[in-house]
Amino acid sequence: MQAYLLWWILAAVLVGIELTSGTFYLLVYGVAAAAAGMVAWLGAGLLVQLLTASVIAVLGTLALRHWKRNTDHPESNVQDMDIGKTVQVESWQDGRGQVKYRGAVWDAEAESTSVDSSRELIIRAVKGNTLILGNLETVPQ
Repeated sequence: MQAYLLWWILAAVLVGIELTSGTFYLLVYGVAAAAAGMVAWLGAGLLVQLLTASVIAVLGTLALRHWKRNTDHPESNVQDMDIGKTVQVESWQDGRGQVKYRGAVWDAEAESTSVDSSRELIIRAVKGNTLILGNLETVPQ
């Protein structure tokens, strides 16, 4: 079997696996393998094929890391949408408790010792799966 066919088969397999992962890294490697296949099809030797695949894979990985670092992170937006919402405590003991929020029971912690768990509380922050709760300030009218 010709070398370029092996590279293109590898590229197709990597891109196919990428469709299930969604990380884009396998897409970069698939593009690198396809480029090496193109170089092989043009008649270059094995060393040039390997160098082509390696250089494109490294540059693509660096570009992808840079892009991911500078793009919006939706997981932080999901947590931000909880901040400011009000909840009612179901059970409370020593500054920790449980609240029902968005159809599920969440662990909760008081942001300070002055939190009144008998009242409706406001979500101040989210740490993992724990809601940090504070007193709901009344707005002067």
